[in-house]
Amino acid sequence: MKKFKKKQIIAFLIFIFMVFASLSAFAEDKKETHTPEPYAEDEFPLWQKDLRRFEIITFGSMPFVSLLSFWSYDIIRSIQHKGDPAYNPWPIKNPNIAVPLSESEQKKLFASIVGISFGIALIDLSYRLIKRDVERKRKIKKIQEDDAIQLIPLEDAVFDETKGSIREKNLFIPIKDGSKDNKNKANDKKTDNS
Repeated sequence: MKKFKKKQIIAFLIFIFMVFASLSAFAEDKKETHTPEPYAEDEFPLWQKDLRRFEIITFGSMPFVSLLSFWSYDIIRSIQHKGDPAYNPWPIKNPNIAVPLSESEQKKLFASIVGISFGIALIDLSYRLIKRDVERKRKIKKIQEDDAIQLIPLEDAVFDETKGSIREKNLFIPIKDGSKDNKNKANDKKTDNS
């Protein structure tokens, strides 16, 4: 009997487990997408974007710079050892008789590759900073020119000392775009009010 009750309890627990497991399978799907959203324009500060671009250009230019550096160094070695087939440059180099680079030459080449790649990224960063500064100054100048308001005082203005204001209305005429047509219209209004 005890064995029968243990089996019933185990069967009941398995039944409960299966019911809850099947309920979760038939639960309403929320249709969540796990696709990440694209980055917003202002999600990262400008210095982080510049630093990332600097890093990408530095490491991205390294393969091309290293290829050109090794090739240039092979040509320089070939010129220094004129006529020696062991120092022929890369396209015509014979691997069986070619003289390998020494450790100091390899270190110098690696330092020059890193320096040139770093220099390329630095030139790009400098160019972008200068360009951004010029655009910022141009925008400021444009805003200052567009929003310039010229005030034209009228001769018949009377200042009321008790209220601290001018008695008559429309004594100052704002000109938004600063063109000559608006100045002439303002002068016409000035002479009409006189």
